[in-house]
Amino acid sequence: MKESNQRDFCIADLKGVESPAGYPCKPPKTITVDDFVFSTSTKGTPNAFNFSITPAFVDQFPALNGLGISIATVEIKKGGELPLHTHPDANEVVILENGSVTAGFISSTYNKVYVKTLTTKGNIIVLPKGLLHFIINNGKGKAALTLIFTSVRPRVQILDLALFGNNFDSGVISKTTFLDPQQVKKLKGIFKGSG
Repeated sequence: MKESNQRDFCIADLKGVESPAGYPCKPPKTITVDDFVFSTSTKGTPNAFNFSITPAFVDQFPALNGLGISIATVEIKKGGELPLHTHPDANEVVILENGSVTAGFISSTYNKVYVKTLTTKGNIIVLPKGLLHFIINNGKGKAALTLIFTSVRPRVQILDLALFGNNFDSGVISKTTFLDPQQVKKLKGIFKGSG
């Protein structure tokens, strides 16, 4: 019997060259049930914003190849936040697993802000693709979230790092944001920027 070119799935062969369509598929005879299972039990390292992320993107979970989705778990320490950022290539679904968070986004239509506090396990908020959004832990302890993205490897641009964590000229930042030059210099120091 001749093997069909039709496939039910395409487990990524991470040794292959990635193209816009994704990674090449592993040979079907080498695929096992373990290729379809991923564990988020290994937690990421907390960062300067007091959150840690454990991604299940195509590079960590090859079964997502070609599906157009990815997942991550996030833990936010008390008082921590996911600062204003955007995913230019992915919508994001946020599911509250534990704790209490305030999440929101700014629409590009009239710069309207949509904000909601999630307090019950299973609460969900959608954060549309390309829009600035944030999540703040406003609870009494750690908050835990599951994030689902409409991209196998969502890109992220954090506003603070884009402005202050590189060699962007301080004078231009001050002029275009109306921030005092001393404040820009202070923020560049915090985010290890220059310029």
